[in-house]
Amino acid sequence: MSFGQSLYLAFRSLWWFRGRAVTVVLCLALTIWLPLTVRLLLNQFREQIVQRADSTPLIVGTLGSQIDLALHALYFDTVAPQQTSMAETRYIDETGFALAIPIHVSYRTQSVNNQDGAPIVGTTLDYFEFRHLQLASGTGMAILGDCALGAAVAERLQLGPGDHVLSAPKNAFNLAGDYPLRMNVVGVLKAAHSPDDNAVFIDVKTAWVIDGIGHGHQGLTHEDKQLLLEADDNSVTASAAVLPYTEITEDNLASFHFHGDPDTFPISAVIAVPPARKEQTLLLGRYATDRAETALCVKPTQVVEDLLSIVFRVEQLIWISSLLSGLVTALLLGLVIMLSVRLRAKEIQTMNKLGCSRFTVLKLLGTEIGLLAVLAVALATTAAWATSLVAADSLRSLMF
Repeated sequence: MSFGQSLYLAFRSLWWFRGRAVTVVLCLALTIWLPLTVRLLLNQFREQIVQRADSTPLIVGTLGSQIDLALHALYFDTVAPQQTSMAETRYIDETGFALAIPIHVSYRTQSVNNQDGAPIVGTTLDYFEFRHLQLASGTGMAILGDCALGAAVAERLQLGPGDHVLSAPKNAFNLAGDYPLRMNVVGVLKAAHSPDDNAVFIDVKTAWVIDGIGHGHQGLTHEDKQLLLEADDNSVTASAAVLPYTEITEDNLASFHFHGDPDTFPISAVIAVPPARKEQTLLLGRYATDRAETALCVKPTQVVEDLLSIVFRVEQLIWISSLLSGLVTALLLGLVIMLSVRLRAKEIQTMNKLGCSRFTVLKLLGTEIGLLAVLAVALATTAAWATSLVAADSLRSLMF
C-alpha cells in the first residue's frame, strides 16, 4: 500500500469518526497552543523591553537604585528617584564625551474627560531628535507653557492643538510650589509605539515653573485696589491675593523669571548620548572615579537584562507545567488510541482477511495519528500567531 493510499484511507476513517477526531485535535492543539503562545508573548515582551534600553546609551542620576533610575528615565511612570540637578548636565557637556539630555518627571496632568492623567516629561528639543519623535499635527514647543502630547495620550484624553491641560499638584496644601499650570497643547506626536506615546512633553523650564522656581507676577497699578496692601506716590505693595500666574501667554511671558543658580535646578535624570563606544567608556570611567560619591551612571541594557533574568525565571515554571500537561495529554491520547483499536477490532480483522498484513494495519493507524498531529500543530500554530497579533497592543499597554 502506497503512502497516498494510506493517507486517503486514514482521512476517510477520520472523517467517519469525525467527532472523536475533532476532540483529539482540539485537545492536542490546546496543549501545544498554551506554551507556544506564552513563548511568543514572552519573546515579544523581552524584545520591546530590551529595544527601549538598547536605544538609550547611558543614564545619569543621583546615587541610589540602578533599577529605579533606569526605569524612571525609560518609562516615566515608575516611582521617581531622588532628584539630581542641572549641574550634572553641565558636567557631561563639559567633558565633551556625550550629549546631555535632561529629564524632569515629577508631575502628572489632571484627569480630562474622566480619563486619568499622564506623566509630564520636562526635557529639551534634543530629546525629540534622539527618540526620532515627529509631529502628527500642530507645531513644536516654542514658549514656556507649551506642551506636546504623545499619540496615546491625545487619543485617550481627546485633546489636540489649541486645547489646554492642567498639571496636578503633588500637594494641594503647598501654595508656594507645585502650583497647577494651564499648559497650551501645541502639537500631537506620531505614534512611536513606546512609552513616549503615553507622556505629555514640556520644556524643562516649564517644569521648573510648575516646581515654583520660575514664576510671573501681575503688573499692579494704583487702580488695582483689591490686590493692593498699601500704596503711595512712589510704590505699590501687593497683597496675598496676587498669586503666580497659572497660565503663560504672550502677554505675561515677559514677567516670568527664575530665582537661583540654574545649576541647582532639579531634574530626575540625564540621558547621555556619546557619539561612539570610546566616549561611552570614557564617560563611564569618569563616573566610576571622579564622581563615584555624588552621582550614578548606568547602562540601561545591563540593568534591564539583570531585571529580566530575574523576572523570566518564571518561564522555567511555565515550561515545566507545559511538559507535564503534554505528558498527561500524550497518556490520554494513548488511551484513546488503545480503546479505538479495540472498538475497531472487527474492522482490523476484515482488513486481515482482505490480505492486509500487520505492518499495513499499523501503517494505516500510524497515518491517522500523524494526520491528527499535523492538524493539531497547524491549528495551534495559527492560533498562537493570531493571539500574538491580537495581544500585541494589550501587551504594549501593560508595559508602557
